Amino acid sequence: MKNYRKSMDRCFAAFLWVCFSSCCFVSCKSEKEGPSKTYDSSKPVVLSSFSPNEGGARDKILLDGENFGNDPSKIKVYFNHAKASVISSSGNRIYAIVPRLPGDNPKISVVVGTDSVVYKDTFTYHIQAQVSTVTGNGQKNFKPGTLSEAEVYGKYLELDAEGNIFMSWRDGGNPATFGVARINEKQNIVTPLIESVAAGRILYANGLTVDRVTGMLTAAHESTKEVIFTFDPREAWYPRQRNIKYSTADYNSIVTADLYKNFVTYCPYDGYLYTRYRDGKVAKINPQTFEAKIVHQGPYGSQYGQAINPVKPWLLYITLTTNATPTNFRQGIMVLDLRDPNGSGGFKRLNAPGGSAFRDGPLADALFNDPKEIKFDNSGNMFVADYGNHCIRMVSADNIVTTVAGQPGKSGYKDGGPVESLFNQPWGVAVNEQGDIYIADWSNARIRKLVIE
Repeated sequence: MKNYRKSMDRCFAAFLWVCFSSCCFVSCKSEKEGPSKTYDSSKPVVLSSFSPNEGGARDKILLDGENFGNDPSKIKVYFNHAKASVISSSGNRIYAIVPRLPGDNPKISVVVGTDSVVYKDTFTYHIQAQVSTVTGNGQKNFKPGTLSEAEVYGKYLELDAEGNIFMSWRDGGNPATFGVARINEKQNIVTPLIESVAAGRILYANGLTVDRVTGMLTAAHESTKEVIFTFDPREAWYPRQRNIKYSTADYNSIVTADLYKNFVTYCPYDGYLYTRYRDGKVAKINPQTFEAKIVHQGPYGSQYGQAINPVKPWLLYITLTTNATPTNFRQGIMVLDLRDPNGSGGFKRLNAPGGSAFRDGPLADALFNDPKEIKFDNSGNMFVADYGNHCIRMVSADNIVTTVAGQPGKSGYKDGGPVESLFNQPWGVAVNEQGDIYIADWSNARIRKLVIE
């Protein structure tokens, strides 16, 4: 029996050695059969096919052709304007990862050296999304605590680079309170930064803005011409009142009956803060000295959204509501070019005139129903809280509007995928560095999270 076991052990060892030797031989042989192929600038880059022809973010894709070279650091692949990750190249095959949110039916382009070529066929991109609830239980009140215990009735949201969610709320509760709170998922906490009852409110906050380099949070006091508040993370976000310093002429030009400034927005293009009053005046504010001047006179109207596009940080986007005058500015998404705010292309409407309706498609044809807050991801995709349609819409970097969560025209509360999820008058949105979207689902009195790829 012993001899039999020894014999079997010898046979098994020999078998392992043969397998090992075969693997080495195959490996060495495959290396010899795949010689180094460098990009030849004297020859064109040729594209043949790609596989698969459909998929979503983070899916693998193989791009076939000729003269790619085998240095992935020198190869760029784009799906429309979204850059893909290039993992490797054999010279005639590129292995890449599909990027996030490239837009509908993206064209795939390959750039090597001075050559830039585009595949004839388009890729079919499938959006994958999931909605979950971060905090809130449906009670229209504010109560701090853990995420599971807290009550929130937020309207507007903003995020810093550290993952803090800032929420402004108003009304709600008995007596009604107003304030700004910090929500942190990792720390499992909701805590107020400033809070007061309606009768003696210190800060009437709506839209919030964060300088993501310094972390400074700023909120505009809606019903005073000159007051804004800053919250410095180095001071544990202790609230400090700051007074905007206008010239006498600019100060007097702001119509007292329409002084409401619902937003203040930090602009990384020039480092200034921008705010807009209901009478249509846009002011530019130095965040260090708080000296300011009126730089634009636009149409009258209340606004519920204001944001800077990080890809084109000189563009300030604004949503106006149903009281805008002239009427062709109602229920629309506007843009103001801060490089020349009073120039011919200074202030214009981007989506189709009308409103109180729903239509996806090219932005110039799209319709919204009382759009509220807007925010951008780092790729230049805009997300819109479409309050009246009870859904979240996306305007891609190439100006195509799609519905990414919620069921247009149907209100309710339900987590899950993009088709089954439900919202009830979503008001605020904010986007983090990873592209996750946070939503102030106002009439559901909850903060929701939309992970979209």
